[in-house]
Amino acid sequence: MNIATRVTVLHLRIHGAPFDTYRELFTVLGDITPVVQALPPDSALLELDGAIRYFGQSPAQLADLLQTRLAARYGLLSTGGIGPNRMLATMAADAAAPGTVSVLGDDPVEQAGFLRTRTVRELPGVGAALERSMAKYGIQRVGDLADLPVSTVQRIAGASTGRLVHERAHGTDRRAVTPAGPPATLTSGHRFDHDVLDHEQVRRALLAAAGDLGTRLRAAGQATRTVELQVTYADRSTTTRSRTLREPTAHTPMIRDALYSAFTSLGLQRARIRAVTARTGNLAAATGTAVQLTFDRPTESHRTLEPVLDRAARRFGSGATVPAVLGRRLPRGQDTR
Repeated sequence: MNIATRVTVLHLRIHGAPFDTYRELFTVLGDITPVVQALPPDSALLELDGAIRYFGQSPAQLADLLQTRLAARYGLLSTGGIGPNRMLATMAADAAAPGTVSVLGDDPVEQAGFLRTRTVRELPGVGAALERSMAKYGIQRVGDLADLPVSTVQRIAGASTGRLVHERAHGTDRRAVTPAGPPATLTSGHRFDHDVLDHEQVRRALLAAAGDLGTRLRAAGQATRTVELQVTYADRSTTTRSRTLREPTAHTPMIRDALYSAFTSLGLQRARIRAVTARTGNLAAATGTAVQLTFDRPTESHRTLEPVLDRAARRFGSGATVPAVLGRRLPRGQDTR
């Protein structure tokens, strides 16, 4: 096991944080260390070396302090993992019970014992396709991968990917924690006046949110690459799903389809839904993005129509024009924008 030069990293996962609250959390995290990297929609990486020296506390004590502050200020449960690099901290967090912190000690033997038992899919750089390829050769655990010569792994995964995942199977992760807050986002949503089971009501709310986000993106001259959906249930628990678009866009139908896809992926049956919130992230200037022609008549017709709808919104106000399906008003509720 060749563990890289040690830097103490905490991977903190915050459960059920609404989009806007997630951004606020970085004030709390920044009180402990300035080296904080956002991992939307619910996690962050913190490099703790400076904080350990400054506060005179152990990594576990600092993690407990953060968990206590997040619970006290926001009522949020968090789970953490501490390790000598990003990868091991994340894997430790994945193995921790909710509300706890899993700490990988300084002993390389302990670290190797933990790592060898994990599945190869848990290694950064191993996706579903590579996992299937490895399974054909009986490589299922990280230990199986670590025991192979690097040349054998490269024959399976390719030269660069093979070298990378072989390094990571031996505990090496060269990625640094890069200070970065949550990306700029736009948020739109709807809170129902009663918990709903009817998925058609939810889809209408998502359609309205897509229209709102598309209009605001175009007005700001921006395009989005990611779309996230947060569903809040009757018991106030939440689920978040995200979709990465093929190209940056401010086109309402593409945002709508991403939201519909995220909602369908939840596979909800009898869940009572209290609110839905949509967010667009990874924003960029629309002038710097290319638009791929779809040769789909309805899609291209809507692209042509959107500037007209935007001018109507600027002149007569938001909601001056809506899709026919929204002619019947959504169930009365609170706009969560």
